[in-house]
Amino acid sequence: MARASRSDVARLAGVAPSTVSNILNGRAEELRLAPATVERVRAAALQLQYVPQASAQALRGGRSHTLGLLLAALPPSPYVPVVYDVLTAAIVRAQARERLLFPVVQPEHGEDTGYIDRMLADVDLAGVVCEYSPRNALAGQRLVDMDVPVVWMSLDSSSEQRPGIAHVHADERPGVRDVLSRLDIADDQRLGVLVGPVYRTERLDVVQELFPGRIAVFEAESWLPPAGLAATREALTRHRDLGALFCADDLLAVGALQACAELGLAVPDDISVIGFGGYQLGDYGIGELTTVYWPLRDLAAAAVDTLVDRLGSAGPRSRTPATAAPVTVTLPSTAVVRGSARLASRPLRGEARSAR
Repeated sequence: MARASRSDVARLAGVAPSTVSNILNGRAEELRLAPATVERVRAAALQLQYVPQASAQALRGGRSHTLGLLLAALPPSPYVPVVYDVLTAAIVRAQARERLLFPVVQPEHGEDTGYIDRMLADVDLAGVVCEYSPRNALAGQRLVDMDVPVVWMSLDSSSEQRPGIAHVHADERPGVRDVLSRLDIADDQRLGVLVGPVYRTERLDVVQELFPGRIAVFEAESWLPPAGLAATREALTRHRDLGALFCADDLLAVGALQACAELGLAVPDDISVIGFGGYQLGDYGIGELTTVYWPLRDLAAAAVDTLVDRLGSAGPRSRTPATAAPVTVTLPSTAVVRGSARLASRPLRGEARSAR
C-alpha cells in the first residue's frame, strides 16, 4: 500500500491541500475553519492512515538521503559491544556512502507502532535497516505498509522472513562448531555453558549437538564481567566435573577468567575458557581469550550497502517489497584461537557433521 499524500486526503475530504495542512498543523481555530470541515479532514486522514511528510520532499526537488536504523529494544545494560558495534558500523558505512543515518530504538514496552508514524512525520527516510526481533516485526510491517523500503538485519540465522526488499544475517554456528569440535576435554567431564539474560539459542544448538548429555548451563544476572565472575564462581564451586566453560559472550568470559584465577585454577591446564563475540578487550587486560568472532560490524555495513544499492538501482523493481524478503547476504562466525583453551589441531568430535 503506497503512502497516502496530502492530496489524497484533500480529495477524499473535498478540500484544498492547503486546508489539510492547516488543520493537521493545528491552525483550524486560528483560521476559523468550520468544525465540520475539520472533522471531515481528520476522518479522511485517519481512513487513509496519512502521516505528513517530514520535510516537504517535493518542494526540495530531490529524494531523501537519510536512512533509518531501527534497532530492537536495548538490553538492560545497553553499553555493551553488541550495540556499539552495530551502531557505529552502520553510521560509518552510511557516511562512506554519502548518506545520513537516523537510529531509532524500539520502545521497551508495548506493541504499539505509533512511534513509527511519529518517526516518519519527523524525518523523511529513503529506507530503513530494521534489526529483526519478534516485536520489531510489527514495526517493520508498518514501514512496508507505508511504502518505505526495508532491509532486514538478523544478528543470527532468523528462520522467519518478513516482507521487505532484502534480508542479511549472521550465522553464529560455524565458528562455535570449529572451536568446540576441537575442544580437548575428558570423557568424564562436562562442558559448562555460561549465558546472560534473554540469551540467543543458535550458538547453543551446536553445543547440544557436540556434547549431548554433558552440558551444564548457568545464567548470569547480566552480560557484564561482574555477573560472569559471580556466576562462574558459584558454578565452579558447586560442579567439580567441569572441564571447560563456553561463555555466550566475551564480557562474561572476562568474569569467568577472573573467577578461575580467584579459585586457583590454571587456564587452560585445569579448565578451558572460550568466549563469543571477538570484541576488543584490551581495557580488561585480556589478550589470550579463545573466542568466536561474531561479524556484527560487517553485517551492519552489508545491510547499509544493500539498502543504498537497492535505492540507487534503476527502476522501482529493486525497491518493491517481497512477501518474504530474499536473503542476500549471510556472514559466518569464525574461530579466534588463542591461549585460553586446549584445542586439538583437527576436530575431535562431530567430524562427520562439520557442515550443517
